[in-house]
Amino acid sequence: MRKIFTSITAIALFGMISGMGFAYAGEIDILLQKLVEKGVLTAGEAQQIGTETKEQIKADTAAGKNYSLPAWVQNTKLKGDFRLRYQYNHAKASVTDQQRGRFRLRAGLESKVNEKLLVGFGLASGKTGDPRSTNQSLTDSSDKKTVIIDYAYAQYSPLSWATLIGGKMKNPLWEPGDMVWDTDITPEGGVLALAKKINSRTELFLNTGVFVIDEQSSCDHDPMFYAVQPGIKYGFSDTVSLKTAFSYYNFSNIKGNALDYGGGTNTKKPGSSTLYRWDYSAILPAAELGIKEPFKALNISFLNIPFMSVFSEYVYNSSIADNNSGYMLGCKLGAEKVEGRGQWQIKYNFARLEKDAVPDILPDSDRYSGKTNMRAHEFILDYGLGKNTWLSFDCYRAQSLAKPNSPETVVQMDWNMKF
Repeated sequence: MRKIFTSITAIALFGMISGMGFAYAGEIDILLQKLVEKGVLTAGEAQQIGTETKEQIKADTAAGKNYSLPAWVQNTKLKGDFRLRYQYNHAKASVTDQQRGRFRLRAGLESKVNEKLLVGFGLASGKTGDPRSTNQSLTDSSDKKTVIIDYAYAQYSPLSWATLIGGKMKNPLWEPGDMVWDTDITPEGGVLALAKKINSRTELFLNTGVFVIDEQSSCDHDPMFYAVQPGIKYGFSDTVSLKTAFSYYNFSNIKGNALDYGGGTNTKKPGSSTLYRWDYSAILPAAELGIKEPFKALNISFLNIPFMSVFSEYVYNSSIADNNSGYMLGCKLGAEKVEGRGQWQIKYNFARLEKDAVPDILPDSDRYSGKTNMRAHEFILDYGLGKNTWLSFDCYRAQSLAKPNSPETVVQMDWNMKF
C-alpha cells in the first residue's frame, strides 16, 4: 500500500512542477522535505523521487518540451532581423550624388503541423512594386511604411532526404555568389529538393523547381521558369571541402511578353521598348572551395585566419548567339560566419554579365541597379559587435559594357541585428 501511495505522490509531484512551468532543484527539495516531515515519505523514498523527477524534467527540457505552453506554440519558431543603413550613390553620368537613410525589418514564423509537414511565412518592410528589395527609405515627411508578405509556403518531408515545397519561398537554388539571383527574391511555385549523405565525406543533392514568373489571359503563354540543379558536397579532409553544382534553367514564354520590374537591358523585340525578344535557356556551373585555418598548415602562426574560400560561377544562354554569357570570381577570408564580438570577414567578387546572359528581372539590384550588360567589383567587410549583431561595409564599383566611361559607385554601411 505504501509503494502505491509513494508512486502516486511521485506522479503528482512531477505533474504539479511541470504544470507550473519551472523545475528548480530548490522547489523540488522543499516539497519533498515537507512530505518527509509529515511522515508521508521516508528520506530514502524522497531522495529517489527527487532524483527521478529532476532527470525526467531535464530530459523533457532538452527535447524542447514545455508543459506550461500549448503544443502549437512549442512547435512554432519566430525569427527575424533588423538593419539600419546609410547609402551613398555616385554615378559619373549623373549631375548630383545621392545619400539615403534606409532600414529593413523582417520577421518570420515556422510552425510544424505534424512531424512531416511545416508551414512558414514571413513579413518584411518594402513595397509591392519591388521584388528585389525589402528596404524602406527615410523620406516623405515621416509617413507610415508598408509591410509586405515576403514568403508563404508549405514544406512536406515524407523522407529524411526528400522535401516538397510549394508557395512563395526562400530561394531553394544554390549559388555561391549573387551573380544571377538577388538575395531578396522569393520565387513562387513548387520545388522538389533531395539531399542524401553517401558517407561521412560525401553528400549529393538535387534541386528541381517549376516557378511562375507571370500570369497571362491564356495559360499557354504564361512566362514560366524551370530549374534542375544536381550537386555534390565533398570533404577532402577535416579542413578542406568543396561544394559544386551544375544547373540548367529554362525560361519559357518570355519572348514577346513584357515582364514586370526588369532592368531594361535585355534585348527587346524590334519596334518595342517593353517586349522581350528572346527566351532563355541557360547552363550554370558553380563551385566553392572552403579551407579551415588555411595558414596553419604553412606554419604561419601570426595569420590566425579561421576560414578561407574561393568561389566561381558561370552562365551561358544557349538560346541566342551573342552577348549571352557571364561569370563571377570571388573569395572570402576570416570567420566562416560572423556571429560574435570581434569576429570579422572580408569578401571580394568580380562579376561580368553580358546583355542577354539572364533575364534582367533577376540580378542583384545593388550591382549596377540590377541590370545586365555590366561588369562590377564588390568589396564587403563584416565586423561582429556582439552576439547576433554586426557592422557591414559594402562597396560596388560598376560600369556598363556598352559605356565603359560611365562608372557607378554604391557605398552601403549597415548595422545588422538578428533576433
